[in-house]
Amino acid sequence: MNKILIERLNQLLAQSGMSAQRLSIEATGAKETVRKILDGTSKNPRIDTILKLAAVLNVTPQYLMGDDDETRGQQESNSVTSPRSAPSLPARTTMLQDVPVMGTAAGSHLRGAFEFEGGIVDYVRRPPALVGTRDIYALFVEGVSMEPQYFPGDLIYVNPHKPPRSGDIVVIQCRNSANEPSEATLGIFRGTNTKFVVIGKRNPVADIEISRETVKSIHKVLSNNELFGV
Repeated sequence: MNKILIERLNQLLAQSGMSAQRLSIEATGAKETVRKILDGTSKNPRIDTILKLAAVLNVTPQYLMGDDDETRGQQESNSVTSPRSAPSLPARTTMLQDVPVMGTAAGSHLRGAFEFEGGIVDYVRRPPALVGTRDIYALFVEGVSMEPQYFPGDLIYVNPHKPPRSGDIVVIQCRNSANEPSEATLGIFRGTNTKFVVIGKRNPVADIEISRETVKSIHKVLSNNELFGV
């Protein structure tokens, strides 16, 4: 996906005459967002960043993500032209802001950061592909052990009803004792055995064993393709 995103951003910038810095500022308010994507520093841009870039470029997020069956949207004169007609990207304000943010999922190797009993801390917008999907929730990433895939502050969407497969990113909710609140940690699902749930970390690369007796739930983190219906 990242290679296609870079190619399509370069193409759209060239055709529109817009600089990477100008696109960054108009979409996100920061100067370096697009440059970091183009030079590979940002390998997994946040979902809301993709949505904002697509809105400024007047294309669909699916097109930026590499869906060749997805058209690019109608353009005004003196902007990027589309090879075929298509509906424009829905206005951001039409996206329901009803997905609860349940706190943060830890990037630490051992203990999670967020106490789920704390309740909802915010609401974020629902990606179009998740309209009608029940019980979706979101978390902010904390810690650095999943870099460069996820950085501190990145927003992730979680589907508690979609069974994870080996290699999927998951949020594991644990309770270490009856007197302690539940905590969440983020990792790459490796599998389970009679004693442990095994997850992988990226920074540094390591596999972590979590006692099955402490695991309350294993929820799948949705990929960009799943969020946009690609």
